[in-house]
Amino acid sequence: MQVYDIALKAGESRQIHVLADYIYFLNGSAGGADTTIEFRPNSGGETVYLKPGQAFKLPESQRGMGITWVMKNQKGEATILGQVLMGEGEFQDNRITGAVEVIDGGKARSLAGIAYIGMVTSNAAAGSISHLQLWNPANSVRNLVIEQILSVSSVSTGIWHGVTDAAIGAGTAASITPKRIGTGYAGKAELRQAKSATQIGQVITLVNAPVSVTGTFKPNEPIVIPPGFGYLLLPQAANADVTATFEWYEDAV
Repeated sequence: MQVYDIALKAGESRQIHVLADYIYFLNGSAGGADTTIEFRPNSGGETVYLKPGQAFKLPESQRGMGITWVMKNQKGEATILGQVLMGEGEFQDNRITGAVEVIDGGKARSLAGIAYIGMVTSNAAAGSISHLQLWNPANSVRNLVIEQILSVSSVSTGIWHGVTDAAIGAGTAASITPKRIGTGYAGKAELRQAKSATQIGQVITLVNAPVSVTGTFKPNEPIVIPPGFGYLLLPQAANADVTATFEWYEDAV
């Protein structure tokens, strides 16, 4: 038995030269995208599709056929990183994993270029309430998974958090940076800002904001924004500025 490290880009195939009648997909992640790998013996025979934690043993009639195996990123949504155990015989792993998979999943999302950080500001205006929004366009075919939001204002005020099903004001991608530094932005999300005489959207929580002190909102579970919805921040008081930094990743619907 031998463990192989894998990194299969979208649509990529890789050959492994090993006599194997047993395949165990030990672990794998693709930043929330599909992690199914197609395994096919190059000499013909049965093709199998495995997800992390799944294993397959060739039927007796096909033993010895798997000398060279072809692995393929089946759906091609994002790079799959992980490990595969291959060889003759059988192996069982009854360990329970948790925290390590979560950490590796975050790293994999950054490496795959689907994790982002972005900042947006709305300046103060007399008689107006500043609004900020992380918007997911209706045609994005992606969910936005929000992990953390930082907010700050130069005015002593609470910051409302809310949701809406309509885009606000002007949008930009210029202030969004992939967490894999040096790669261009290829996501679907937009950061928007607008001013309104009244509150926009449905308020869901309040974060305290003393003057020029950054407030942190990190929910116990990530917040998922489906296509056609947005997440809002707005100060309780009119004529107040507000700046927000969003951290999120994009996941296939």
